[in-house]
Amino acid sequence: MDKTDGEISDASTLSTGASNFIINLVNTLQEPVLVLDNNHGILAGNLHFFTTFRMIGEEVVGKKLSALNSSGWANPELQENILSALSQNGNFSDFDFNYTFPGKEKQIFRVNGSYLPIKNQDCVLLSFKNKIDTNTMAGPGDFKYLESILEHAPAMICILRGPDFIFEIANENYYHLIGKREIIGKPVRVAIPEAEEQGFIKLLEEVKRSGKPFKGMELPIKLKINEVGERHSFLDFVYQPIFDLNGQVDGIFVHVIDVTEKVLVRKQIEENEAKLREIIDTVPAMIWITNELGESIYLNKNWYDYTGQNLKEAEGFGWVDVVHPKDQRYAEESFRKADKERSKFSASFRIKNYKGEYRWVIDSGRPKFSPEGEYEGMIGTVVDIHEEKLKEQKLANTQYQYSELIHSSTSLISTFKGENFIIEIANDAIIEAWGKGRDVIGKPLLEVLPEVVEQGLDKILKDVYTTGKPYRGYEMPLYLEKDGKLELFHFNFIYSPQKDVNGNIVGIVNVATEVTTQAVLNKTIRESESHFRQMADLMPTKVSNTNAAGEFIYFNQGWLDYTGLTVEQLKNEGWSKLIHENERKDFEARWKRSLQTGEYFEMELRCLNKSGNYKWHLSRAEPVKGENGNISMWINTNTEIQKLKEEEKRKGDFLKMVSHELKTPVTSIKGYVQLLLTMISKEESVASLTSLPLKPSLERIDHQIKRLTRLISEMLDLSRIEENKLELQKQVFCINKLVDETVQDIRFTNTQHHIEVIHNFKCRIEADKDRIGQVLINFITNAIKYSPDSKDIVVRIQKHTNNQVAVSVKDQGIGIDKKNHKNIFKRFYRIGGKKEETYSGFGIGLYLAKEIVERHSGSITVKSKKGKGSEFCFILNVASKK
Repeated sequence: MDKTDGEISDASTLSTGASNFIINLVNTLQEPVLVLDNNHGILAGNLHFFTTFRMIGEEVVGKKLSALNSSGWANPELQENILSALSQNGNFSDFDFNYTFPGKEKQIFRVNGSYLPIKNQDCVLLSFKNKIDTNTMAGPGDFKYLESILEHAPAMICILRGPDFIFEIANENYYHLIGKREIIGKPVRVAIPEAEEQGFIKLLEEVKRSGKPFKGMELPIKLKINEVGERHSFLDFVYQPIFDLNGQVDGIFVHVIDVTEKVLVRKQIEENEAKLREIIDTVPAMIWITNELGESIYLNKNWYDYTGQNLKEAEGFGWVDVVHPKDQRYAEESFRKADKERSKFSASFRIKNYKGEYRWVIDSGRPKFSPEGEYEGMIGTVVDIHEEKLKEQKLANTQYQYSELIHSSTSLISTFKGENFIIEIANDAIIEAWGKGRDVIGKPLLEVLPEVVEQGLDKILKDVYTTGKPYRGYEMPLYLEKDGKLELFHFNFIYSPQKDVNGNIVGIVNVATEVTTQAVLNKTIRESESHFRQMADLMPTKVSNTNAAGEFIYFNQGWLDYTGLTVEQLKNEGWSKLIHENERKDFEARWKRSLQTGEYFEMELRCLNKSGNYKWHLSRAEPVKGENGNISMWINTNTEIQKLKEEEKRKGDFLKMVSHELKTPVTSIKGYVQLLLTMISKEESVASLTSLPLKPSLERIDHQIKRLTRLISEMLDLSRIEENKLELQKQVFCINKLVDETVQDIRFTNTQHHIEVIHNFKCRIEADKDRIGQVLINFITNAIKYSPDSKDIVVRIQKHTNNQVAVSVKDQGIGIDKKNHKNIFKRFYRIGGKKEETYSGFGIGLYLAKEIVERHSGSITVKSKKGKGSEFCFILNVASKK
């Protein structure tokens, strides 16, 4: 069953003792209302509540309030207020309740609660008002409404219970009716004994038996006011059955209105009607009276003076003879219809006056009855409205022209009357836009277009109607149902309040234009702009926009992240202040020249970041020209090239270092060769050659050649690693044997150092033997190089966790600061002594060692302190093959 506005959603959920009276009272409340039992269970709510909070009554009634799957209902303060109202039989007011609707929309409601006993059952009534609407904000006393409405109701109200019709509730007006006697808890027969002899008890019994309400109109009743007096009254009343949950009549709701005064007045009027004929002849108006057959039995003097008829001509239906021939049928049929139906009569037509002129009159009448209620005919007046009628016709012509203007307009025009927004005017353009026929005229807009309610149009209409403030919408999206399908349109429109001559709002005027094509285009443009901004924000490059004059209008997220400034700060202060002072002057001059000439701009410069550091950027600006060839804006990019600059510096340093490192052994070789050649050329005999230092010289030459070979090999390995072409020739071999052989080879060329090998663990590994040997050589030669004052080096092979073997090389040399532990494995990083040239090399040995070990799924560790020596270790997996 459809529920009307304000109706309880599910009254059956109330407890057994809940009465129809309570339901009727709650239905009168216009704000959202909820009734809870003493366990905070939802008994009922009116439609305002479920509409406001977007719920379906059948789905929530019977559940606990805190169990609703919506935001905020489990609010501890709200629950505590409800508990307090129930336990103390009191109330609470002005509690701000934050509620989040689906879609993350948030509203604040002001909640008031009041203790409400229903049939010995403790309940609480909650009422909600939107806090935004300050004009209707609930006051602290508003929610006594339900408790006080009974006493302030103009009717006499009571509730009777049980088979003996015992008084349970009665308001003050009911006590005034029956004469201030004690009735609560007493049967009607005892409290008002005179009611039985007048048949009212039988009426109550019939209502209880049939379960159907009884309505009495103007029924007479005699009630005792005191021991000697009584009062005669006429009453309109309703006996409404009250049902329990089993469908049985549990009581009767009595609603009484005292109409004594109205009945007495009517009777007095009927008595005085006989005297009317004596008076009407003296009234300066055309007055007529007909009998029950509709025949004229009296026309006052003014009729005869106006029309020129005589008594004979006017009798019966003779009055029709003076009516204009074109109006006669309408005038007579209108009168006969009212006479037959015994209803009021009013018709406008033309009658001929005594001069022979036809003038417009309005003929009005009403039925008259005898004191016994028998129909006696009609009585009425005829009033000349000729001038007013001419004005009306002129106004009608004007309205017709106005209507034609509206209906021929390409704009969408309509008017809505009253708070239900009845469609009064709708031109052809808006009828077509709605996809409806002209039969929508006279119907509520929200019934004709129900789909607009969910889109919020009803709230906009109600706000305009309530506040009187116009509402303008631009490119507003609106889905309209056409041929059973929802189609999306966009409109520019204005809702204006329509007022009467007294300034009261009586409706709304709607003037709209469909702009779907334009809106779609604008949306595409906005999406394109948003897409551009999103792309610009995601780019690592810093992107900005200026107008043709160079004024900045946009900075992407990259700028904000880099500088730590806001867009407004960058616009107002200008980013050129962030440029390093060495480049700023040149930048400003070149940028000014580009703005003047339209030339492409490019420059390398340093820019300050939010950490206070300057970093190199490649700054570029490209002009964007319109169809006329003029520059409309500039697109500026600043790309960070700090790493490229650092790489360039490293490359320069590397070339210097390579030149130095290669030049040193070559120069040494060349010097020894020239020395030997010079000494040989001075000796004349072979025998004398034996005195020359050939062996040490050749050893030095051999040493420098090995050094040169190692430098070249490291450069080649570095190139292979960078190109990912370093290949591993894996095989299974004994790591212990490789260590012994490598140490033995090194001992031949480094006799001054004592290298000790300790085998704590023996195993085989699967690896590239030469590359692992290269790592081991690097560790040992570094230990020799960086231990000028210590000759002891220890090489240890031991078991590591997870089936791995660890090979370490420990020295007592210069050691390494902890802060440099990670740096030593980077390319081109070298540790210097007091003079950097003391320790030669490219600084790529450990970098190569780390790459080789990691490509074997191993790892390298270092333990070292400045001045305490170092221990380098590589860890590899033990081979699974034997």
